[in-house]
Amino acid sequence: MQIGLKLSIESKREMAYTHWKDIEQVERYAEKRYRSWDQRWLNKREQKIVTTLFKDYQLCGTILDIPVGYGRFLPILREFGTVYAADWGFMPLVYQERKLGIAYGSVNGIAQFLPFKSQSIDVVFCFRLFQHMHEQEERIAILQEFKRVSRNWIVVSIYIKNPLHILHRAVAKKPSRITMLTRGDFKGEVSMSGLKIMQKQAVVPGFHAHNIYLISTK
Repeated sequence: MQIGLKLSIESKREMAYTHWKDIEQVERYAEKRYRSWDQRWLNKREQKIVTTLFKDYQLCGTILDIPVGYGRFLPILREFGTVYAADWGFMPLVYQERKLGIAYGSVNGIAQFLPFKSQSIDVVFCFRLFQHMHEQEERIAILQEFKRVSRNWIVVSIYIKNPLHILHRAVAKKPSRITMLTRGDFKGEVSMSGLKIMQKQAVVPGFHAHNIYLISTK
């Protein structure tokens, strides 16, 4: 089967986070990101939900992990098929290939313009990107692009408005800006993209805004 990789595509819009400048920066982030006890617990919750989702719905085949970041989910995704790692940054791809070596191939590109042929992927996996997309048109453009390349499934995570999480971010004064939607808002965007929500799961119901959605392209 031909996946149809093309040349790298540069983004016309600056993303919500910065490039890692070298592989050492990726390594440092990977070491510290989930080091605290609460973040380790959250990481385990997210990985358990993803694993269960893939097993329950028999998601398998060719899997696109975008953005791959430091490859947190690559070991899990590889259990279910052939994984392609994609990221707008170059260093995450270098890190994946040199340190992990899990993905079948690495692709430099952005979510709105994926360098893959239409319906060449079985599952598009997109984790912790949408909270950085602050405009509805951006999120819909990404969902429509995922629909174009995926034959069957899209797994995406998004922040759904949660009073406790909003309060926590206000008190802790988090420097990063994230977007939280209502369930109705996101359902509407999925529908406008010609997609259908099959399953949704809050990572920590009632306490954390992060939710994981399984979406069908059919």
